[in-house]
Amino acid sequence: MSNENEKASEGKANAVANIIDFFKNNPKALYALGGAVVVIALAIAMGGGGGEEVLQMKTALTVGQTVTVRNPNIGDTWLTAVPKMGSEDTGEEKEQYICLVKGGATATVEEEGVITYIPYVKITIKDGDCQGKTGWTPRVNVTAK
Repeated sequence: MSNENEKASEGKANAVANIIDFFKNNPKALYALGGAVVVIALAIAMGGGGGEEVLQMKTALTVGQTVTVRNPNIGDTWLTAVPKMGSEDTGEEKEQYICLVKGGATATVEEEGVITYIPYVKITIKDGDCQGKTGWTPRVNVTAK
């Protein structure tokens, strides 16, 4: 029985020696192996958040519904005369800004629309500095009460 164990040990040693010789004689294969290990390590490190997904339920809005204006990026929300993003800063477009709504203000939904894949909602502000003013804001800035 010990004779069989010795042969098995010799076979394993020869296999390891053959693999080492293969990589010594083929450096490109060694680099490919190293690259594969790095790719696998990155995939493991970047893959998955451990099931900690946050699900955000969006409720449907209806005309006449009371909503709360709250910017998810922490700050105030612009009301504009037309549905558009607020990053454009030309002289003509500054005239389209109606009012800067403070977070937590309540409003009534007047209309909804989608422009360039972004849902917008037209609201009339009920309280605060912008009380009585009507304008458009991205849908993400309002939540149903």
